[in-house]
Amino acid sequence: MENILFFETMTQPKGFLSIIPVIILIILVMVLIGLIIGYLYSMKHTGILIKNNDVIIKTFLYSRKIPISDILINDIQTINLNQNNEYNVLIRTNGIGLPNFYLGWMKLKNGKRALVYLTNKENVLLMPTRDFVVLFSMQNSEEFIRKINELKQ
Repeated sequence: MENILFFETMTQPKGFLSIIPVIILIILVMVLIGLIIGYLYSMKHTGILIKNNDVIIKTFLYSRKIPISDILINDIQTINLNQNNEYNVLIRTNGIGLPNFYLGWMKLKNGKRALVYLTNKENVLLMPTRDFVVLFSMQNSEEFIRKINELKQ
């Protein structure tokens, strides 16, 4: 007759505590999936509007309400970032940077802090404020500049 010895190992924890790391991992994966979906949504659903003497930028996580009094209206212009490297993104400080998509707070090559909403580098609204610069890709930036100049008067 053979003797069989059984040794209990420490590699597989027993009880409720063993499931906590799995729960934490599932929660983290769900949060990451939510962030990815939010960023993908914001690529197509970012908008800028003028309302009640404020410029309102609506997007996922980086929505902003900027009083027109804080905007340096005389310095607003349309730029092409492929030709004007001074305003290109140098470092992403808080946001996301993907090919053809920048969203969030960035540091520019000229050293300024910027709130960036870029999907196209060729037609970019450059809107300086007292504290930071806003870079926003838009089709009709000249119309936006005209309307904000009307409010200044």
